[in-house]
Amino acid sequence: MKELIAKRYAKALSEIVGVEKLPEILATLEALESLFSREETEEILRSPLVSRDEKYRLFIEPLKGKIDENLFRLLEIMNEKGRLDLLPTLTGILDREIKRIENHYSGTVEADKKLPKKKMESLEKVLSRYSGAKIDLKQSDKTCDGLKVAVDDLGLELNVSRARIKSELLDFIQRAL
Repeated sequence: MKELIAKRYAKALSEIVGVEKLPEILATLEALESLFSREETEEILRSPLVSRDEKYRLFIEPLKGKIDENLFRLLEIMNEKGRLDLLPTLTGILDREIKRIENHYSGTVEADKKLPKKKMESLEKVLSRYSGAKIDLKQSDKTCDGLKVAVDDLGLELNVSRARIKSELLDFIQRAL
């Protein structure tokens, strides 16, 4: 439900500010999100004991003149409707929208050892060709028995496990005998 409501706010904001200003708006929202994600702040935002006027004075009013006017107005409207807690969801939706518009995504690689730069570039090229999008990969600190590549925003996941290959090979040999 939160996602659907936040999508409406994201759509309105992107129509008003235009595609060119979305990255700037997203950067501001990410900064605000880090402020709003503190435990004390979340309690105040969700509390029915704190009036909307109080929330406005605490969180919105100090931003006047410091952020984009359209974003400020959106935050005012979200406060009026009691929806300031949707800020993290709104930020995520705008981030995905910018990635979709730019056709540029990020992914992670997990392996049992650090992959050389050439291998990472090769993986990026193959995935870019397959998906039709620009993909940047970063190696994760997590390790796995084989190789796992994930680009969450595109729903791509490649997982090659040594244990699975070994079991399938043994199964194939048993069937062949």
